[in-house]
Amino acid sequence: MDSDLLKPLVALGGVLVVGFVIILLALPAPAAPAVEPDATYAGTGEGYYDDITVEVGITDGQIVSIVVTEHDDTRGLADNAIEETIDRILEAQSTDVDTVSGATGTSRGVIEGVRKALDAAGL
Repeated sequence: MDSDLLKPLVALGGVLVVGFVIILLALPAPAAPAVEPDATYAGTGEGYYDDITVEVGITDGQIVSIVVTEHDDTRGLADNAIEETIDRILEAQSTDVDTVSGATGTSRGVIEGVRKALDAAGL
C-alpha cells in the first residue's frame, strides 16, 4: 500500500477511536440496583385531571421505591413532574417536599398518594 494513502487512513482510524471513547465516556453510569422492599403500600392522591395511584416500597422504615401505577394527567409534562417529585421524596425520605413548577397539581397528587401509603404503613 502506498505510504501517502496509509497516513490518512491511520489518522482517520485514530479519530474514530478517540470519538468512540468520548461517546462511551458520555454515556450515563448504570443505575444502582434497587433495594427490594420488605413491604409495599398503595395510596391515591388527587392529580390535576384525576387520581394518581402510587405504590411505595418500605424497608426498615425507609422509603426505597415509589411507582406511579395509574394517572391520567398530561403525558410528558406529568411524567417529568412525577419523576422529579419521586426523586425529591426519596432524597428527603419525606413528603415534605416542594412541588414541581408548572405541574403543581400532578406533584401534589403524587405527594398525597405517597403520604396515604406511608399512613397505611404506619409511618
